[in-house]
Amino acid sequence: MKFVSWQVFCFVDLRNYSIENIDCTPPEVRQDANEALVNLLPKKSKARYELAYSKFVNWARTKKISNFTKNVLLAYFQTYPNKKSLWATYSMLKACLILHDNVNISNYSKLIAFLKRETEHYQPKKSKVLEEEQIGKFINDAPNNDFLLMKVVLIMGVAGACRREELCKMALKDIEFKTDMISVTIPDTKTHTTRRFVIVDPKWISLLKEYKNIRAKCNQNQDRFFFTYHNGKCINSPVGINTFVKIPSLIA
Repeated sequence: MKFVSWQVFCFVDLRNYSIENIDCTPPEVRQDANEALVNLLPKKSKARYELAYSKFVNWARTKKISNFTKNVLLAYFQTYPNKKSLWATYSMLKACLILHDNVNISNYSKLIAFLKRETEHYQPKKSKVLEEEQIGKFINDAPNNDFLLMKVVLIMGVAGACRREELCKMALKDIEFKTDMISVTIPDTKTHTTRRFVIVDPKWISLLKEYKNIRAKCNQNQDRFFFTYHNGKCINSPVGINTFVKIPSLIA
């Protein structure tokens, strides 16, 4: 019995290639693999990852560096201006270097030790959190004519632990109004799993229903739940994500 040699099977001259140079993967499989690699970066923050990588590559180019060794990464982070974001930058570079250059910097132990030392005394600022008393006072005392939208955003945020992106994308079809409860479905979460929560507080239910009735007078072709609110009326303009960011500080 004769066996086909690798030289014949792969249709390459082995004398001119090392094992690493030989790729017998079918083109369609290679294409699928490339598409899978592209998806290694998170969709929502892909631009940030690529920007961090681009800055590093440009820095390396000015230094006439082509190999991303341990010393190269150490030198880059040594001169990195923003010490607060060292770990975030490291994480983004790690993903991009694996994707684009097949370089795994998670094995660079000296680099990791350096990052730990540089950030050991850094204490990130904690975000201010609305206290239960503040929430109750605002919902009970603030006039609905001016603050109904903020109240409903606050209720949804507290009851469902909703992120600003989830509040911004919240749609009428995801909210089920019943006599003694309101059921809310969050279909597109950060963890890519559907989440549900219910609101049973009578006061909160009353406020949400009041807002829903006002919201019903707006554009019925737009399913977004939160519309710009002013002087007791909704305007045909969905609330932007930056507005949701500002609401907690406005309440406080």
